[in-house]
Amino acid sequence: MTLAEIKDQIDNISETWRDGTVEEQRAELVQLDDALADLDEIDTGTPSAAEVVEDLRGRIEILMDEIEINLGIEPEPIDVPEEESELGSERGIQ
Repeated sequence: MTLAEIKDQIDNISETWRDGTVEEQRAELVQLDDALADLDEIDTGTPSAAEVVEDLRGRIEILMDEIEINLGIEPEPIDVPEEESELGSERGIQ
């Protein structure tokens, strides 16, 4: 799938998911998950391509969270690296 096709799919789902049935919303989650996998396979040889891919990835993740919340599914927590100072204090390093 090309970047343009992925973007079109995301735009379409973004505009229509709220009107869909539970089954349709679950199917859209699968489509969005597949789109994330497709993004992993796209060549990001240029900075502009990498920026577009990261933008689409962020839009997909936000959209997936919105649909999951609407369906009553707990979104997966996002791994946030701890600050070095917090790591040092936990290890007894000052």
